Amino acid sequence: MVEKGQTKTFARKFVPRIMKAALLVVITYLPFYFLSVFIEPFQSFFPWYAPTTNLFAAVFMIFLVVGVFTSGTIYQYVFGVARALVTMIFFIYVLNGGIVALAVPVEGVSVNIMVDLRVILAMLVLVCLLGIGKNVVQAIDFVSAKVEMKEL
Repeated sequence: MVEKGQTKTFARKFVPRIMKAALLVVITYLPFYFLSVFIEPFQSFFPWYAPTTNLFAAVFMIFLVVGVFTSGTIYQYVFGVARALVTMIFFIYVLNGGIVALAVPVEGVSVNIMVDLRVILAMLVLVCLLGIGKNVVQAIDFVSAKVEMKEL
């Protein structure tokens, strides 16, 4: 059975985190919603766009909520690394390794368009790698600060 003091401590600790996570999810979802509304007229050219974007938004928000709930622990940095890895894999998958090919029907004739986005993909992957490095360094700093507190 839960004692009254533990319930108050639990409420004081997690209610602000729950409110913060809910607010961040709403703020994060709004750009995805408006982006999908603006891209909807181009849905015939990019039929794979809507499912992958919705999946990315859901996974990103899950990592956001888990990150808020684990703030102040080492798991915050573990989930930060996982979020960066998932984001990197998502970009590689969506951009098809940097080469995007489209078949656009124009007056009964199919026009094939191929766009080389490898440089942009490389920049996105490097940003994700920087995020991984940042989280690893922050995790090392977190652990070293814990060790220093124990030594004092």
